[in-house]
Amino acid sequence: MRKIEIKEFFGKVLAEIFVDKYNCIACDAELRDTSKYGLCEQCKSKLTFIQSRICKKCGRYQINEADYCLTCQAHKREFDFARSCIVYDDVAKEIVRGIKFGGKKYFAKYIANFLVEKYQSAFDGVKIDVVIPVPITKKKKISRGYNQSWEIAKKFAKAVGLTADDSIVVKIKDNKEQARLSGAEREENTVGAFEVKDAEKVQNKVILIVDDVMTTGSTASEIARILKRAKAKEVYLLTFASTRYKVEGERIEQEQKQDTAQVENLTQEEKDQVNVQDASQQEIQNH
Repeated sequence: MRKIEIKEFFGKVLAEIFVDKYNCIACDAELRDTSKYGLCEQCKSKLTFIQSRICKKCGRYQINEADYCLTCQAHKREFDFARSCIVYDDVAKEIVRGIKFGGKKYFAKYIANFLVEKYQSAFDGVKIDVVIPVPITKKKKISRGYNQSWEIAKKFAKAVGLTADDSIVVKIKDNKEQARLSGAEREENTVGAFEVKDAEKVQNKVILIVDDVMTTGSTASEIARILKRAKAKEVYLLTFASTRYKVEGERIEQEQKQDTAQVENLTQEEKDQVNVQDASQQEIQNH
């Protein structure tokens, strides 16, 4: 076994043994008290909780008063609606980076706590039959060790008394990394990437897709499309964070470039840990 593999193995073991209740999951500062979010007060204060001024379809925070963002006006969204807990800013990015690239699987229970609160406030009157994660390819799951969306979905579903199932939809195409693509390219990139494996579990069901981050909603929309084609009754999306829809010349691509740069700045040890062969082709957002 190579030294890096041994170090990676023990790193994952230590991440599970030395639990998070003593340190902030974003900045690693020692926590004086237990926190349901796993955050120190300083990091928590930096979060932007999404409560109003949202796109009614995708749920992204907007800085104007429009009912729908330009993306949802320009592209049909197959999900009934989507909602997110917080804006995908610095603290949220650290948390997502930890669970995706840092082997911090235990972050899922804290992310799930965010989702529980949003679900209780934003999905009143919606009767969900089953919760599913956004799937990843087998290759990526082997590299990462787990699907972070499934880890989050399981803990969220258990907390609210719902059934979670990761066998309904699978990813069948190892498509291009979304982080480097424009909005239009993202739409094309997701087509044909997913497949419904068990249509009987879908028919006449109300399904909730759970994920870590939503950028444009193209991935969730494609999953919703194939679910409805398999006779799902309704499909919704709930994510931990979503990018802020920018106006006045600022584009989503700016955030995508920042995310790509963040990956490119990973240490060599971190790159080896997630088997990154070419950091320029990796993403902070998997979808």
